[in-house]
Parts: sequence; C-alpha cells; structure tokens
Amino acid sequence: MNIQRFFNKNSIFTALIALTVIIILVRITPASVDPVVKLVISKNRTSITNIHQQRDIEITREVMVDRLNLLDKGRFSHPKLGNVATYSDDFFVDVDHKVTIKKADNYRFLIGSDDGFSLAIDGKQICEHLGDRPYTVQPCIIFLNEGEHSIRVSYFQGFGNSGFTVEYARGDEKPRWFGDDSDSVKF
Repeated sequence: MNIQRFFNKNSIFTALIALTVIIILVRITPASVDPVVKLVISKNRTSITNIHQQRDIEITREVMVDRLNLLDKGRFSHPKLGNVATYSDDFFVDVDHKVTIKKADNYRFLIGSDDGFSLAIDGKQICEHLGDRPYTVQPCIIFLNEGEHSIRVSYFQGFGNSGFTVEYARGDEKPRWFGDDSDSVKF
C-alpha cells in the first residue's frame, strides 16, 4: 500500500513538473507567422515629412510577416509579432512583392497609413499620400490582367501615432489582407 501511494504522489508530482515545463516553453517561445511578405524597415537619421524625400538611412532591417496588418492601438504593430519596427519615429517601410492575378478585373487596394505612402504596380504609380496624416484608408483602383505583377508599397512614419495596412479586393468582393491568398490572387 505504501508503494502505491508513493507512485501516485510521484506521478502527480511528475505531471505537475511536466505541465510547468510546457507552460514555460510556451511563454518563452517567440511568436512566429508564415513568412509571406518581406518588409524592409529603414530608420532615417532626419525627420521625415514626405514619402519621396531624400533618405538618410541610419540602419535597415528585414522582417517577414504573413500579412500587411501593422496597426494596433495607434502603433505600428503586428497582431502576433508585436512592434516589428523597433523604432517609434522617422522610419520608412518598403515592400516589393510579386503576385499572380488569376482573374482579370478591377482590383481595389485599400492602403491605410498614419503618415504617407506610395503604391506602384508594374512600375506605374497608382496612388499616394505624400505627407503626414492621422490613420486613414485610401482606396486605389486599377485593372489587372491575368499573370504576374510587381507591387511596390512604400510607407513612412514621421512622428506620433503610426500604422500601416494594405488590403485588396477584386471587383466588389470583401477585402482581404495583402499576403492572404484568394480565388483571384496568389501571393
């Protein structure tokens, strides 16, 4: 009987230790997402007031995200990864990405930015907001044929609140995050 109690107490203690180890591992494992879209984040040495101003880059880093949803509580922050810029002011973000359009049609790109942005597709400027502003979503519409297309989105954060989001939709479809595949677009 004493041996049975010993094993029962030992089993419970071992299970508690295993559970504690699992909880610790979950807490210390960094968040991760599927690496779909590459962000090139560049800290500028001087204040930024215009998306096209001459850059004076201090440091650049690359971050892979699953989608362009970088707005949380007025900050440039990914829902799972948190603050991916590590800077709060005066940085540029550049995204160069190829997509495959499966269905020719009009496409809406909904660019949300707290400060400026520029969108070009296949080297053609589609829309932009040059300077500072509070977070605003701007629709940009273009007809795209089937096949591969190059998309370049640039964003800048001057000072204060920040945020950058990009969604797309074919025709009147519900918008999806840039980075999420659909029946119309493959990332």
